[in-house]
Amino acid sequence: MKRILVIDDNPDVLRLVKEALSVAGYAVLTAPNGRDGVRLGALNLPDLILLDIGLPDEDGFKVYRRLRDKPVSLECPIIFLTAQADIDSRLQGFEQGAVDYVVKPFHIKELLARVHVHLPDKILDESRAPNPLTDRETEVVALLATGKTYKQLASALGVSQSTVRNHLHNVYSKLEVVDRAQAVIISRENGWI
Repeated sequence: MKRILVIDDNPDVLRLVKEALSVAGYAVLTAPNGRDGVRLGALNLPDLILLDIGLPDEDGFKVYRRLRDKPVSLECPIIFLTAQADIDSRLQGFEQGAVDYVVKPFHIKELLARVHVHLPDKILDESRAPNPLTDRETEVVALLATGKTYKQLASALGVSQSTVRNHLHNVYSKLEVVDRAQAVIISRENGWI
């Protein structure tokens, strides 16, 4: 399932867009400001971002640069979703590298069409690395990706926390990583979770 991050300070826009995209089959993350948006982008590696320009903590152009710069370094398409309809704002958005610019108020069908244009169904890359994890280890990493603690993992899987630690030790060893965030990122990048 493709992930879309929506960064907008208007709770009504977040709710409407999240609902529409979820119904269309996307996994949707939302952030009410740039700081949270950059954090969620780094943790979840979305396939596409809808980014408002008029955010309360910093403008969308700065957030765009933070999403593209290290350490986040996202390469996914970013669409500006904003009330700023003037030509200078549009040109600045495209000069930054945004793939599209949707002006509020917008029709939800148009937004969905634009998202689909920039996030088409892709054929799986046959050269993608096979998953070295067992089914249980993959399940542990998928639960980690939801932010669960070791105790919550143990409860969800019906095992002890010691067993969870053993699974994670195996995951870290197989993926050659040192923490849960790296394990989640690698597993998502390879389509294992």
